[in-house]
Amino acid sequence: MTDKHDLYRMQKGFFRDAYRSGRIGWPRTGVSPIVRTAFERGYLGPGSRVLEIGCGEGRNLRGLWPGTAAAVGMDYVEEPLRTARKSLPEKVSLVQGDLFALPFREKSFDVVLDWGVFHHLKKPERERYPLWLLHLVGSGGILLLGAFSEKFRHHPGEVRRQMFVRHRGHYDVFFDRDRFSRAMGPRWKLLWQGEENQGDGLSYYRLGIFQCMA
Repeated sequence: MTDKHDLYRMQKGFFRDAYRSGRIGWPRTGVSPIVRTAFERGYLGPGSRVLEIGCGEGRNLRGLWPGTAAAVGMDYVEEPLRTARKSLPEKVSLVQGDLFALPFREKSFDVVLDWGVFHHLKKPERERYPLWLLHLVGSGGILLLGAFSEKFRHHPGEVRRQMFVRHRGHYDVFFDRDRFSRAMGPRWKLLWQGEENQGDGLSYYRLGIFQCMA
């Protein structure tokens, strides 16, 4: 049986290979609706210090940096960061780092954006995740979270009998509306929930804005 560490090493290799080959099944351009909603509702603004974990090639950072005080993107593979550096301004900091060993001081940020990391974590790590983010933002901090909806499909004929699956070298977890609302545990309050889809009839995501109440 593959243990937790082997799974995450395999998953890291999956993403590295995807970026190297260019065979990427997630959006590479355009800002997620969660970013626009956060600006509209006042959760992002001129004084905000924002971290995006799993920033990839920087599609959401392009929408974040003009309206915030500081924007930092972190990914655990170098390949997408090389692409991001070519198109993002120097004022956006890009860091290669790991969620399991965050290279930031306590309360370094006001807002964390995660569009695509949380839904690749096993249950023990998902349960620790709210504490990791609490360390980053402290009480009152904001999380913008995007994760796979239960309607997400890898291919048209996919049938699932459970809310997780191993698929082509990575682990995926899926969330219905109720499960997603409780995903961050008792220390985080859900302020807004929405949906995003890529228009292909397959790629559906839950979007949520959470506030740390600790």
